[in-house]
Amino acid sequence: MNQLQGYEKIRQVRENEKKDAQLKFQEATAEFEKHASHLYDLLKKKEKIEESYKQSLSDKSQIETIKSYHQYLDFLMPTIVNVQKKADRARKYMDQVQEYVTEHYIEVKKIEKIINKKEQQYKQLEDKKDLMLMDDVSIRKYLEK
Repeated sequence: MNQLQGYEKIRQVRENEKKDAQLKFQEATAEFEKHASHLYDLLKKKEKIEESYKQSLSDKSQIETIKSYHQYLDFLMPTIVNVQKKADRARKYMDQVQEYVTEHYIEVKKIEKIINKKEQQYKQLEDKKDLMLMDDVSIRKYLEK
């Protein structure tokens, strides 16, 4: 039974590591979602500006209006590229942390499987001892008669 306590301590340590990994994953997911949402908003803005730009070209609007749309698009593109890179890095990190979580989950399952096997072995040993004791008691009672 002392052996089981050792395995139980190992399982507890692995379980704590798994929980820490899950917290890291949640943080990484939140960071990715933040960057992805920002990127989405920028792309929506770009889409609206492009639509307005095309509309102003077809309406033969003032040159200043067309120029301002074009300048805003030129300003927006580097920001979009930068946020895209941040989102990609955040996604990559999130995927790495997901693998880390999966590894720890597997480790916890392995330890739990070992503990279950040891418990079954211990139970079988106890059952065998009980049977031998009952046999011994039966033999003694028989011999007393």
